[in-house]
Amino acid sequence: MTESNLAAEAAQRLVAGDRAAALSLYLRAWNRPDDEVAERIFDLVSEWGDIDAALKTVEAEARGGNPAAYEALAELLVELDRPKEALAALRSAADRGRDVTLMIASVLADELGDREQAEEYYRQALVDDNPRALNDYGAFLSEDDERLDEATDLLRRAIERGDTMAAGNLGRLLADEEKYEDALPWLKQALDAGHRSVLAVLGETEHALGDLESARTHLREALAEEVTGAHFAYALHLADTGAPEEAVRHYEAAAKEDGETNAHLNLALLHEELEQWSRADHHYREALAHNDETAYVYYAQFLADRNRAAQIPALLKAAEELDLDEEDLTELRTLAEEQS
Repeated sequence: MTESNLAAEAAQRLVAGDRAAALSLYLRAWNRPDDEVAERIFDLVSEWGDIDAALKTVEAEARGGNPAAYEALAELLVELDRPKEALAALRSAADRGRDVTLMIASVLADELGDREQAEEYYRQALVDDNPRALNDYGAFLSEDDERLDEATDLLRRAIERGDTMAAGNLGRLLADEEKYEDALPWLKQALDAGHRSVLAVLGETEHALGDLESARTHLREALAEEVTGAHFAYALHLADTGAPEEAVRHYEAAAKEDGETNAHLNLALLHEELEQWSRADHHYREALAHNDETAYVYYAQFLADRNRAAQIPALLKAAEELDLDEEDLTELRTLAEEQS
């Protein structure tokens, strides 16, 4: 039975209320973790109401001779924040002949923080000539500021092989380096190829280049599609285009919904601009609590401006214990001395 037929029969079983049968059929139609069948599996498990029962069904399907189900099980376990079990499931899939080298690398790097072992798997995927290896390895290296040249080389090689996702990752890397003119064509190429996840960074890039109309359009699309980073990028756009109150709402959403801790310092600065002193103080403290090292000098200046300079020495002491950048420490010491 073809994948489409299996998926169609699964949908019928689900309508009939037989979740276990529907899940088993979807698992037999499983191909990769980013297609429509995978999405239906995740939705079914989420709506099941009994996660353990759903996982047992997936595991039974895997042990019953469908090794691809181990991949689905791993994806579900990652979503449930159970990465060690996910890794074990992927190793079981590999033992049964499934090519999950890149999935193992991703779990090791993103979920378990073992970048050294993850890199071994990325390198193995290159040796195996996995068509996604150049992009995935390049994206992995792009998170290391010391290896951006290597990342760029891998992503360019992936693009030469027709990997449009790599164009988005290269554009993102260049935008992070504030090379916006270089980033723009790659981001547009990725978007034209259907990679909607670049909408937020594309809007940010267009904003930086002064194309505010395009930036606003793409950032609003990113918000509507719940693209990661959309709230933060749109807040930056709003703050720079004279809408601080609306920017506050999106920075708050970035902090609460997206876990974007850098939003706290921006919120503090906006509340200070709006003369909302207690809210500014709250977010300065939140920024410090989230180890935002750039917040120390800003907060010290805020304290000085609010006639609370007596608190600066304690702030300086905390900064010294963190081994803050020497330039920032010098500025903090100057502020402390000015108020003594």
